[in-house]
Amino acid sequence: MAKIFKSYDEQIAFLREEKNLIITDNEYARHILAKTSYFSLISGYKESFKNPTTGKYIDGTRFEDIYDLYCFDNELRSIFLKYMLIAEHSVKSSLAYHFTDVYGENQNEYLSLSHYSVTKSNQRNIQKLVNILSYHLTHKSEYNYITHYKKRHQNVPLWILIQVLTLGQFSHMYDYLNATVPIKVCRDFHDIGRKDMHSFLSILTKHRNACAHGDRFFNYITKDSITDTSIHKKLHIIQKNGRYQCGKTDIFSEVIILKYLLDKDDFRNFYYELKYCLKKYCPNQQIIPQMGFPENWMSILRLKI
Repeated sequence: MAKIFKSYDEQIAFLREEKNLIITDNEYARHILAKTSYFSLISGYKESFKNPTTGKYIDGTRFEDIYDLYCFDNELRSIFLKYMLIAEHSVKSSLAYHFTDVYGENQNEYLSLSHYSVTKSNQRNIQKLVNILSYHLTHKSEYNYITHYKKRHQNVPLWILIQVLTLGQFSHMYDYLNATVPIKVCRDFHDIGRKDMHSFLSILTKHRNACAHGDRFFNYITKDSITDTSIHKKLHIIQKNGRYQCGKTDIFSEVIILKYLLDKDDFRNFYYELKYCLKKYCPNQQIIPQMGFPENWMSILRLKI
């Protein structure tokens, strides 16, 4: 059945009378609904406050409680996105540096299939990646620095081109390159394994996209997971059937990723911004477990990798 349009006043009446939500200030509620939309606010965040049996809000739930969670999630998303972008730039810079150090700065080098681990199963995907790289070189670019290098030098080295690749495209490049360069990249980030970096980039890509698109983030769960790390072990995260119960597919997994991919100063800044956000909004006891944060999560700042 198609949803019937309701005015803001009708939405407020429905929430109060049919869903047991406490709304004491109609004008305030109308303003917030106009600013956020019913779908983004109510449909996006209602589950944390609903009685699963009745489908109504838990007794005592206020309109402000839902909006506070909405605001908390917005700020949480902004903090994570800020530092994920720093981590993304750092890994891209590392790969571009080591690739150029090994193969040289000529653009033909990153277009050469000889530098990729081509197999029957991935040949089409590698060719697709190379076609994307080639497209940036042969078509008019919206990026002034690409156009400058094409006109001035007739060559766009990888440290320039890599800036325009999406994180997903970059992740594919990391995966498909011959082992020499990816191994050097891993050494720059606490000497993690290639599989570790692959999982980090995969989850980082999903979290980055969720943040960029404004998706609900605090309880975001990915289908795949990061590898087990020394951080899981040092935090004594609970295991069930040999599998860690948090920090794998939830957003705490991103905290772990950033611990590995950010330098000490950036991670410290991230940590304190995150800690302040949690203190500012004081999400209820049901929210923190949905984020995947263990009770001792704050000790991650002091842990050595």
